[in-house]
Amino acid sequence: MPFGTRDMSNHATMQRTLVVILLWISCCSHAFPRVVIRNKEKNLPASNVQIHYNITSAEVDDLSAIDEVSYIDFNSTSSIPSKRPNICNDCVCGVGRKTRIVGGNVTSVYEYPWIVSLTKQGTFYCAGSLITRKHVLTAAHCLSGFDRRSIKLVLVDNDRTKLDQNAIIRRIKSVVIHENFHSYTYNNDIAIIEMDRTVNVNGIVRTACLPEDKAIDYTGATATVIGWGRTGESEPVSNELRRVNLPILSQEECDQAGYQKNRISENMFCAGYLTGNRDACFGDSGGPLHVKGTFGHLEIIGIISWGRGCARPNFPGIYTKLTNYLGWLKDHLDDECVCPPPRRH
Repeated sequence: MPFGTRDMSNHATMQRTLVVILLWISCCSHAFPRVVIRNKEKNLPASNVQIHYNITSAEVDDLSAIDEVSYIDFNSTSSIPSKRPNICNDCVCGVGRKTRIVGGNVTSVYEYPWIVSLTKQGTFYCAGSLITRKHVLTAAHCLSGFDRRSIKLVLVDNDRTKLDQNAIIRRIKSVVIHENFHSYTYNNDIAIIEMDRTVNVNGIVRTACLPEDKAIDYTGATATVIGWGRTGESEPVSNELRRVNLPILSQEECDQAGYQKNRISENMFCAGYLTGNRDACFGDSGGPLHVKGTFGHLEIIGIISWGRGCARPNFPGIYTKLTNYLGWLKDHLDDECVCPPPRRH
């Protein structure tokens, strides 16, 4: 090939590369998922290589207990016509044991008996929520690009330094990642794991409640995030399960935060304080954001997805809006039923 032609080809390639880099910086340089994996790990999605995958509540001093969270009135007048998963008649969801520890920030898996930790080669990196006897709800970015054969699911394990005597370990049988998940914008950041074996949900383990299929405005409600993630942006992950209470922000507040215009899609919402100080953090990815319903049960309305750093002023955490995916869940739960809230019994 003549030198001049080769030079022009290289120049064109460099131009295309520069355009791609500028586009990525424009849309995604601040979109860091709330996961924690060492950079040397293989099979990481391209957008995750600068971060670590693990769960947390950032720099919290005095958290309110879950029984102090405001109740949400689910008797909304408007509704979203959508399919919902089938309902079981032999179990209940969204209730756990009260095991509050003084100070409020440390809690127990027995209070949230649907929380699941995801470990890769023995290292915790993400979380999920049990929603049926065999399905775990998590974030798509916790699974996209990973060798699923190396991932273990651990239930009822409160302290990560030692395996609880009641701990349940499962492997992944199959995974459904949302077909329109975008690995750079984190739109449609939702996935379902089918475990290799079912679990008994009438004992220590309970399932999480899915949200009502109504157009409820959660703005201003107090929500609770739980996880084992980092306790601050530069802090290590927590060995004990922790929680943090956060206000759900309006779409207007979210749009006026520090994120780029139109960065928050209709499938996302913000929760946190614009002053910072409290937030989910690296490692909380895939875990639940709950609100407390009229009858005392907890409902997951959000999946911890991404943010800029942890608890930074003007950068609240971003969550997948679960109410947008009830029909999608029904389509991918293999006709498996979900446990109803206690009020239906």
